[in-house]
Amino acid sequence: MSTTAPNGVLPPIPEGFALPFYYGTFTNLGVDYLVPKDRAALLLKECAPNAELSVATFDGKACLSFNYQMYFAQFAHGGSVIQEIELNIVSYPTVARQRVPELTYKQYAFGEDQTRALGFCRHRVACDSPLAIEAGEKLFGEPKFRADFEVTLPVPNANPTTAPGPSTGGETVVADTWKVACVKHRHGEDGAGGDPHFSFTADLRNIRAETVSTAPFTEYGSRERGESVRALAAPLNVFQPYQWYDLAKAEKRVALKLGEVPDARIKRFVEAIGTVEPVGAWLHQSPPVAAQNRPYYLPGE
Repeated sequence: MSTTAPNGVLPPIPEGFALPFYYGTFTNLGVDYLVPKDRAALLLKECAPNAELSVATFDGKACLSFNYQMYFAQFAHGGSVIQEIELNIVSYPTVARQRVPELTYKQYAFGEDQTRALGFCRHRVACDSPLAIEAGEKLFGEPKFRADFEVTLPVPNANPTTAPGPSTGGETVVADTWKVACVKHRHGEDGAGGDPHFSFTADLRNIRAETVSTAPFTEYGSRERGESVRALAAPLNVFQPYQWYDLAKAEKRVALKLGEVPDARIKRFVEAIGTVEPVGAWLHQSPPVAAQNRPYYLPGE
């Protein structure tokens, strides 16, 4: 396999890595906010300083989006469950301005940008796996750092009605309610439990989900090339449709909370959202591939 292209379009793959990277299972919940464009532009300058990316707009508003991921990664010598959360600015390559379609937010959410020029510029990525952090930084130029997570998720192995909440509160969660806390990594200690960078609760009960075709997602990062820093684009293919929830007319469904001493970039991102309510949420959960069923007693003699 060639690691680069003669014309320099494909950056070399660092030693010890291989692409594509395959996900064994994938749970992904994203939430979108429409905010004034100038707020998003200030954030974009931090992760795309060379003006190679521009802020996308939908009816004059920019879109800030965060998405939580939990996935199983299979490696040659074993596997690992990895969690991360991306804080994204929906952007496009400046040179492709004439190719970017003018869309409403809902058209964008339904995947009508078939150019896939509209994508996620990662402003900050928190992750609990050193291996995934290294891969994200070296391969895709992600601004990634170590954090832990405390979550309560409506997954198939949870009680369909309620489940215990994270150690920080002991709350219960009903089906279709997601609770995610991104907390500071506790060096030298097992598990999470550090002070939160930020947390959110998303209550998607009783909202009709619509099936949408949004993948592949184009994700933007930046990486050194010679003496300069260049923007990168990489597609993430999810092989099944997403479920999209229209939150624009729903009562308050997402509670977003900033920690007292959060990561600096996370702080700026959450403050840019401010008091704006989300307009949509999108969800993918890999279907189960096997199940261990209830046992039964063998008949006695």
